[in-house]
Amino acid sequence: MTKTLDRKKPFKRFDKVVAANQLQGVPEGTPGKVKLANGITWNRYWVDFSNGVTIGSIDHDDLAHRKDWPQFKIDREKSLEKAALETEVIQSDETSGETSGESSNPYGVPEHLLERSRAARVRLSG
Repeated sequence: MTKTLDRKKPFKRFDKVVAANQLQGVPEGTPGKVKLANGITWNRYWVDFSNGVTIGSIDHDDLAHRKDWPQFKIDREKSLEKAALETEVIQSDETSGETSGESSNPYGVPEHLLERSRAARVRLSG
């Protein structure tokens, strides 16, 4: 059975990590070691990277466990593809609603109130 890593769990001191995002002076994928972990509601870290750069106050989302790095990249790609697909679906729904004559009103506001609002904006702007 494979072990699932909890990516929201805070890193501990001396954990081996990888820069998950481009940081100042540190390219993505650079390994490092956590020197100090602090924060209660917002976890941030001081990390010594292998390229000789030490950075403080690195956000938790900018780091990944070294062992989890290959899977982290795959999961990030999948989430980006999923977000792009969802955006594409939303945009196609909006365009299909406009072409069919339906109002693009996902909140259920009555059309007469929307028309009243449009008229007020025209009246006030010009």
